[in-house]
Amino acid sequence: MPRSPERNDATSPAKAVIASSGIRLIYIGAMRLALAGLLLAACVQGGPARSPTPTTAPSASGVGTTASPTLAWRRIADIPTARSEVAAGILRSVVYVVGGLGGGDVVETLVGDRWVTAPRYPLSVDHAMAAGIDTAGTPGLYVLGGNVNGISTARSFRFFGADGWREIASMPAPRSQGAAVAIGPKIYVVGGVNVDRLVSPTYVYDTAADRWSTVAAIPTPRDHLAAAALAGRVCAVGGRRLSLLQNLSSFECYDPAQDRWSAMPDAPTARGGIGAAAFGGRLIVLGGEQPAGTIAAVESFDSATGRWSRLPDLASPRHGLGVVAFGNTILALAGGPVPGATQTSFCEALDLR
Repeated sequence: MPRSPERNDATSPAKAVIASSGIRLIYIGAMRLALAGLLLAACVQGGPARSPTPTTAPSASGVGTTASPTLAWRRIADIPTARSEVAAGILRSVVYVVGGLGGGDVVETLVGDRWVTAPRYPLSVDHAMAAGIDTAGTPGLYVLGGNVNGISTARSFRFFGADGWREIASMPAPRSQGAAVAIGPKIYVVGGVNVDRLVSPTYVYDTAADRWSTVAAIPTPRDHLAAAALAGRVCAVGGRRLSLLQNLSSFECYDPAQDRWSAMPDAPTARGGIGAAAFGGRLIVLGGEQPAGTIAAVESFDSATGRWSRLPDLASPRHGLGVVAFGNTILALAGGPVPGATQTSFCEALDLR
């Protein structure tokens, strides 16, 4: 952003003048100089100061920062493969997007400011669930269930560097269109469907033991929901009952220590096909679809106050998108620009404080 030009110093003391008329002349001269300085500054700046244009590419060290002094979404590099209903996660500072409608078995990673093709997923899958674990248990990016040829599957896989994709224990039953959340060495799978039936059991995968178990069922069964870890709990929001006409605003959190779900304040917007991520004690919810179209609204739940608030709308409303938190940045990746089986390469980022 151009710097403001230096202004003339119209307030420096004048030479001593004894007569009062001389003082008045110096005062008038100073005012004229000040006015001239202001006019010169306005001409150089070309009128009122304008906000700088936000940067559009991530930095080499991660997802980058925005030059704008205000909170706003900024476009980042498009993902090479247009897709929706993706699985997305982070493993050791690398963002992964797996499968999806239009994506099949393609895996792409965001490294710095560019997308890189990764080893293909073993299945052509959409509506799968993903979570990354960096240190606890057995580290890796875990992709669980999903639809294969339109049918829910229980098959699940782990990716970790040179190990590539390795199949892990299958879920107790097929599931797709749910959400996965990692807490410590365990991954919790909530909501979703088995083919065309809503499922309520909450599955827990112990990454160290390669073993599944079942814990308290989610009180409001739904598909196309989103979930994230907030204050040590699995928090599930939104979703729908198999139809765009039955979108939900339900918000419920599971406490692993007590094996119990608790009702939370409903989200302001009922929607399915959404994404969510946690940052700084807040749950950020975005995207989704309804019969009238895709949803741009972004909402934030503050666990300290127990209240919802609004954040800037998405630049490109869409559903079935991948959403992850990378440092202090929320990434919204790919998705469907209109309701139904549509795809886009559009990606954007919101830098939070």
